[in-house]
Amino acid sequence: MTTNDLDVKAESILFLMPPGVQSNFQVRLGININNGGLLSKGDFTIANCQDVPDAVQKALQLIERMNLTMGSNFVLVLPPFVGRNEAEEVALIDTAWSIKEAADNGGWEFSRYLPVPIF
Repeated sequence: MTTNDLDVKAESILFLMPPGVQSNFQVRLGININNGGLLSKGDFTIANCQDVPDAVQKALQLIERMNLTMGSNFVLVLPPFVGRNEAEEVALIDTAWSIKEAADNGGWEFSRYLPVPIF
């Protein structure tokens, strides 16, 4: 790669779904840019996601439209939110399983934490 070449990769989808939020949530598509050794990282917020499949579809559409490649360790992430009661904890577990299923179906990883140093 020459110093003028950009190597831009989609690295993650971060699900911003705190307890009690089941629709119209946001995700962030994590991007990694390497320009001849100069490393930049950032994200694109995707708003108004109806559910996990909708969020993944919107992120994949953005990846395609921006002509990005996916990183070899592409990961779907649900941060370790804490529910205020048992019902919210159960909902978080269900959400985590739904995101893990989407990751498995896409051949990606699932995590509760963003790998360092994505962000």
